[in-house]
Amino acid sequence: MPFPRHLIFRLALSAAMLVAATSSWLPAYAASTFSPHRAVYGLSLEKSRGNGTISRAQGKLEFEWADICTGWTVSQRTLVQLVSNEGQVIDFGWTLNAMESKDGTYYRFFIRRLNPGGATENQRGEARLEAPGKGGTATYSEPTAQEVKLPKGTLFPTAHSLLLMDSAESGDFPLWRSVFDGSGEDGGLYGISAAFSGAVPPGKQAQLDSPILQDKKSWRLHLAYFGADERVSVPEHEQIFRIYANGVVDEMLLDYGDFILRADLQTLDTLPAPQC
Repeated sequence: MPFPRHLIFRLALSAAMLVAATSSWLPAYAASTFSPHRAVYGLSLEKSRGNGTISRAQGKLEFEWADICTGWTVSQRTLVQLVSNEGQVIDFGWTLNAMESKDGTYYRFFIRRLNPGGATENQRGEARLEAPGKGGTATYSEPTAQEVKLPKGTLFPTAHSLLLMDSAESGDFPLWRSVFDGSGEDGGLYGISAAFSGAVPPGKQAQLDSPILQDKKSWRLHLAYFGADERVSVPEHEQIFRIYANGVVDEMLLDYGDFILRADLQTLDTLPAPQC
């Protein structure tokens, strides 16, 4: 059975808001509309491709995006179970704890992956940019000590998500950016291509009947994630989703080539503002 090498849900991983006085280089629209929140998604199999090895999938993704005054924190816990046509069961998952500064120049992360069979792998480190739009360095302390050079123009996940929201409002697509999130096996740096699938008509029903989503603008986006090897033209992973002006995502399809997972929004709550 194929096992996805890079199964971190990056859009949920990346989120933030701005302090306009110090972060004028970041998108202004997203700064005014984003809202910290906690969301739970149910995972299921949307489609099995090729020889149809995977017959069933289920799981849960729990996500929290909070304001800590000087930055934003993201906490995520995900469990997935895949079942093959022969009845083989594969359980795996991950937890993520990350923090990104509001000026977009500092990122700290800890990822624990639960692999099939129960073995765990940790990835821990931090990254700094010299200034917004400049290059920088990422330093890993787990699983082994190493440094990764970040080229000029690299974004961390928060800044990239805000840019997506701003571009959705302005229609400024297609969009290509290098993004460092610390995950994966090739230094955590990816090229992400974003395409605009259109604005969702006003009044279209959300997956979840929630006042948090009521009367909010929303758009459909398509992201393709490419690895560090520029000779490979096929994306490692693709996402199609609906994103609201407050940063909430639903109607997600997570495409890993051999199969597609569907993520349905089940519960949604806002988080209180901090006393800064």
